[in-house]
Amino acid sequence: MKISLVIPDVNVCPTGRPRCCRYCGEPYLHSHGPIAKPVRDHELKEALVRRYKCLSCTKTFRHYPSGITNKDQSQRTVVLAALMYALGLSCSAASHLLGALGAEVSKVTVWRDAQQAGEALRRKRPAGRVRVLGADETVFKVKGREVVVGFVVDGLNGRTLGFEVLFEGDGRAFEEWLKPYAKELGAEVLVTDDNDSYSVAAGGLGLSHQLCIAHVRKYVKRRSKSILEQAQGEWGNADRKYKKLEEDLERLGEALRELPEEGGKRIGRLHREYLWAQSPRKQQAKEACAGYRMRMLTLELWQKWPKVRLYLSRPELGLDGTNNASERSIGKSKVRYKTMRGYKSLEGTKNGVVLTQWLYSGEDEHDLLAEIMAA
Repeated sequence: MKISLVIPDVNVCPTGRPRCCRYCGEPYLHSHGPIAKPVRDHELKEALVRRYKCLSCTKTFRHYPSGITNKDQSQRTVVLAALMYALGLSCSAASHLLGALGAEVSKVTVWRDAQQAGEALRRKRPAGRVRVLGADETVFKVKGREVVVGFVVDGLNGRTLGFEVLFEGDGRAFEEWLKPYAKELGAEVLVTDDNDSYSVAAGGLGLSHQLCIAHVRKYVKRRSKSILEQAQGEWGNADRKYKKLEEDLERLGEALRELPEEGGKRIGRLHREYLWAQSPRKQQAKEACAGYRMRMLTLELWQKWPKVRLYLSRPELGLDGTNNASERSIGKSKVRYKTMRGYKSLEGTKNGVVLTQWLYSGEDEHDLLAEIMAA
């Protein structure tokens, strides 16, 4: 992926004059004299700022050249500091590098520039309709404490739509988290891993639910191996029940590999063949037997089958049946996270992540510059 970054130009003096007063909006202005303004920039140390007086409200204001604001930094320096931070340099290293280029800024200023850029990008709301939402969560560490952060993406193109700190992991909390995105973007489908809380959230939001087939296959493979090992200890390899269980688990794996339309009926028949297995009694606190675990596994997969093969029954959605889009979004955030661990605050975490998301997403290079200048 190739990303081109355009650094804003900085002029020494303003071109043209303001059209109206910034306070009252009247066009009658009188030039009130120029003033020299010191600037922290690697190419120029001083810029000429013109002052104007409004003949209507009698207030004066400054008219800055492009790339210059009321800050002592140029917009070029602000963007460079934010980009250095997002690319993995520490605040101290970015400060030293900018100083070597001729723009003396402190490491605290670099931190503030990065936070400003991240906050500006966070204010951008996704526009248009998104039919498919992808959702997943990951863990960051803030001052040594683990914090769960949930990511929401466009399930088709992988564009990050937003992320939130999740203080609870139940279905109700997930529903409240995803509700604004589903409502504002007109979503129809939610793509997630096999976390049961997402099923509750999808049902509450009225969304179709696509389970990631990669997660389901890994889960079933792991459970099958555990059940088979337990059955070997309970019955032995030569027992007829063990051989049947082994064959049935192979059929279960085959159904997940091929995903036939009648797969749900096959799994339902397998489930009924294990109804003989009884659940463990609570009073005895005994571990469930291998037969009962097989009974529950087939029941679980039978219920989830429509969600596993939703992408095949609705090809017009263009899904691939996985939750890779969400995982790629999380992977982009980890690029920044691994280069500088130990965020100072939750807000700092959010701004650092969104800045990295923008940098590694290959989006329009003018977006960041426009947002910073408008902030």
